[in-house]
Amino acid sequence: MRITGRSERYGRKLLNNIKAHFGKKSYQFITAEEFAEYSGIKEEVILQYLESTL
Repeated sequence: MRITGRSERYGRKLLNNIKAHFGKKSYQFITAEEFAEYSGIKEEVILQYLESTL
């Protein structure tokens, strides 16, 4: 299951958009906090999702 419910291709595009928004280079990672801020999903929900996928 994907947190956004969208395809992998959409996810890669979304990551690139988030990196551009925060002025990051293509090789840099984004944080859960940055994803939460950009997507509007609460950080706690994102962290719970990430922990459940381990």
